[in-house]
Order: sequence, then structure tokens, then C-alpha cells
Amino acid sequence: MKADQRHATLKLMSGYIIDNLRDPRFEVTPAFVMTEMQNLHGLDIGYHKVWCAIQRASALIRGSSEENYELLSSYLYMMKSKKSGTYTNIKIDDNNRFLYMFYVYGSSIAGWNHCRPVIAVDATFLKSKYCGVLMISVSKDANNQIFPLAFGIAESENNNSYEWYFSELRNAIGSRDNLIFLSDRHQSIAHGIAKVYPESHHGIYIYHLEQNLKRRKVKSEVIKLFQSAARVYRRKEFDLYMSDIAKVDKKNFDYLMEEPPEKWARSCSPRQRYDMLITNIVESMNSVLLEARELPILRMMDFIQVKLQR
Repeated sequence: MKADQRHATLKLMSGYIIDNLRDPRFEVTPAFVMTEMQNLHGLDIGYHKVWCAIQRASALIRGSSEENYELLSSYLYMMKSKKSGTYTNIKIDDNNRFLYMFYVYGSSIAGWNHCRPVIAVDATFLKSKYCGVLMISVSKDANNQIFPLAFGIAESENNNSYEWYFSELRNAIGSRDNLIFLSDRHQSIAHGIAKVYPESHHGIYIYHLEQNLKRRKVKSEVIKLFQSAARVYRRKEFDLYMSDIAKVDKKNFDYLMEEPPEKWARSCSPRQRYDMLITNIVESMNSVLLEARELPILRMMDFIQVKLQR
């Protein structure tokens, strides 16, 4: 027999959900709450009602998405006041609505001069109410550790958002001799780098080319030859491996050569890539910040700060 769920008001359910939201052991989804209410209280609560209760509880703890955006300017002002040398900026449209946001901590600006002249760039999708993407730039320090540089938020990965992001990056940390950017094959990243950092070199990680080859269902022999070609230090060896690929699979040889070898092959790169050839180090940062993607913007920035301090 179903218990009367009319007594399970949003206020009552939110009070129950809050404790779970504060506990990192629980992933508070509508399905989780529906099961808990059934097991503990014998209540069959509808999905929509549970979802509304979760949103209400989340807003009580973290503030609503709207409140977070309203306080963003004040938050960035306090960030600059408390953290010496920090650079921030917000871009709004003609209707005074949020478009982009960018920030670099003062410690990152100071530390950049002691890092290798390599910047890896990527973005990850946000899952809060207004979605968007979190743009991240990282480098590597002299101890070969990932060094966070800059963060930005935009509605999507497009030419305008990346051009603005790289302009702000240049305003914050400038440029350096022999600078190289590394990313996946996203055309908007390439556009932004070419417009704002024309003196730099833009390379791509071979991981993405390798994954594309696998999706094209090429022979394992071709993939191994490609891996060897990308890793060798001498151009002569690179040419030998690519010649072998052409003999085995001319179609995929042509596909690989659509992307200039200067972008992905170690022996052809005009700039030193150090050991950042295969793995996208920004993906490591993205995995660290995985939980933050569902938070309102200010709570997400708090989460990032805590992670960086640790």
C-alpha cells in the first residue's frame, strides 16, 4: 500500500537531501533519492518532484546559478584583492549579459617564467544550469609537474570565445621565446592561437590522431608504424617509417599527411616539445576537476582553488 506522499513537501525533502549533498560519498541523483524515500519511508515520489527538491537543496547550500552569476564581479574583485598579482576579466554583451570570463592566479603568473615554454589548452563541458565550457591552460614546471596557468568560461568552443580567451591569456602572462601550444585538433583553438600568438608554434597530441586511426579500423601494423614515426628524433627515420605506411596503406598515409608532420611528429617540430608528445596533460587536470563541472560558477571556482592549494 502506498504511503501518502503529500506530506513529502519540497521543503521536507530538501532538508533530507542537504545532508547527502554535503557528503562526498553520495552522488545525489533523482533515482538515488527516489530509492531512499521508498526504502526509508515507503514513499513513491515522482521524478520531477525529486529533481525540484535536489535543485532547492543545492541552491540552499551553494546559491542558485543566477545568484552566482550576479556575484561573479564581486567575487573576482575580492580574488584580486586577496591574491596579489591575480588577473581577471569578464566580457558582457550589449544587453549586459554574461559572455566570457577569464582568470589567472598571481602565483601562476609568477611561476610561468620558470616553466617550460609549452602551454597545453583544452576545454571540458559544464553540467550546471547554464552549461558552457571550462577552458584550461596548463604547462610543466622544471620538476616535470603539471603547472596550472589559466581558466576561462564561455558558452561554447568557437572562434570568438577562443580568440578572446587567448587575448586575455596574452594580457596576463605575455609570450616567450620558442613558445609552443599543444591541443587536440579543434579548429577554433588553432584559429585563436594563429590570431593572438602568430609567433608561436601550434602542435597537436598524437593521441588524437591515433584514436582517429583506430576509428578508421586501420591495421595494427599501421598504428605501430605511426607511433614510431611520431616518436623518433631524426627526420630520416621519420621518412622511413612513413614510407612503410605508404606501402601498406596509402589511403591512411594520405590521411595522416593532411595534418602537417610539423604539428605532430617529434622530428619535424620546429620547437622543443620536451616529453609532451603523446598524452594531453590538460585531460589530467580535467579529471581532477570532474566534480566541479556540476557546480554553480562560484562554487566551481572555490573547488578549483582548493584543489590547486592541495
